[in-house]
Amino acid sequence: MGTYHALRGLNRRLQALFVVTLVFRMGTMAFPFYAAYLIHQHAVSASIAGLLVGTYGVGALFVDLIVGALIKRFSSGRVILGSLLTNALLLLIIPSIDSIAALFVLSFLWGGCYEAFTPATFSETVKHSDLQTRKVAFSCNRLAINIGMAIGPLLGSLVFLSSASAVFYINAGLSLLSFVVCLRFAGHASTQAAGMAANQGRGNGLPDSVPFERSRLLVILLTSLPVHIAYALPPTFLSAYIINYTDLPTYFVGIIFFINALLVILFEVPINQRMSHLSSSYSLVAGFVLAGIGFFLMGFSEIGLLLLLATVLWSLGEMIVFPSITHYVSSISSQHTVDRNLGYYSAGVNIGVMITPSLAFMLVTQPALLSPWLVAGIVLLLFGIGVSLMKRSATLWNKEA
Repeated sequence: MGTYHALRGLNRRLQALFVVTLVFRMGTMAFPFYAAYLIHQHAVSASIAGLLVGTYGVGALFVDLIVGALIKRFSSGRVILGSLLTNALLLLIIPSIDSIAALFVLSFLWGGCYEAFTPATFSETVKHSDLQTRKVAFSCNRLAINIGMAIGPLLGSLVFLSSASAVFYINAGLSLLSFVVCLRFAGHASTQAAGMAANQGRGNGLPDSVPFERSRLLVILLTSLPVHIAYALPPTFLSAYIINYTDLPTYFVGIIFFINALLVILFEVPINQRMSHLSSSYSLVAGFVLAGIGFFLMGFSEIGLLLLLATVLWSLGEMIVFPSITHYVSSISSQHTVDRNLGYYSAGVNIGVMITPSLAFMLVTQPALLSPWLVAGIVLLLFGIGVSLMKRSATLWNKEA
């Protein structure tokens, strides 16, 4: 009920953004099966498939670095519309392409078009919320993402069994539906108004300039990087770890993902409502501690019940840390830099996904080294201590946020 009331309490624009994000993320069917599609439909080697998937990530990272300028030039509303439309067009084209060289180009463009949606929705969230409600607004945005990402890949797995190409067409259809919903709720007048508002100041409560913005931004980006790396472990490494490096039954993978998704969907928004009065530093320290203990306990893989307890802990940490970071990034930004800074934050997410699998497998294949779960837990706990110390410095941390 807390989640329902939080959604009802959003203004019309943020409610529309929730619906658009939910439909768009429900359509995320093609990318989770892109490597399998390439291997089975195009008979490419696993290494080429990996390079094509990596090219998608490079495109996403590139757009994260320039999206601030795009939003400043066109407005976040128009970037969202462009992302949805071009994403759909690329998904319609890719199944008909046989040239590997062309697929590299399309993979880069696809990754960029898909990724542009995320920082643009961050910008919309900032523009249509104030400092008091922004953390809950970011939680609602994450709720739409998590529900959609729980449904989309599941439906995609069922469709892929009967027709590999169909996942692209259905994905494209849902992207187009998101585009229509965005037009229906936002309208051309709203996007034009958003473009005008961009010249007058982006976001409620954002000043023209912020003291020590660069140093504070660098600190939070470096602080969030181990978070992105740690939370990339479950989607990129967990299944291989459980199946190949433990004696636990395979269904433990599904149980862990189910627990995580259920907890995030049910409790993230209410938790952030209850913690909305706390500063970002206190929230981050609490989230780092929960996440650190959770990932540390994941290293004791021989005890199944301990893994389930660990999943609850790092899921609680996830619910607190991610809305707190996005809220803090917006709070240390000026109206002129908030879009760029949120794009840099999104880039960190992609960097985590790109480097985590290699680091994890390097650690797990060397018996003399610690488990990647233990390393992640220790690092997060250390960074939690670091935040508690850095918040005392006005140069490094915004004490009011």
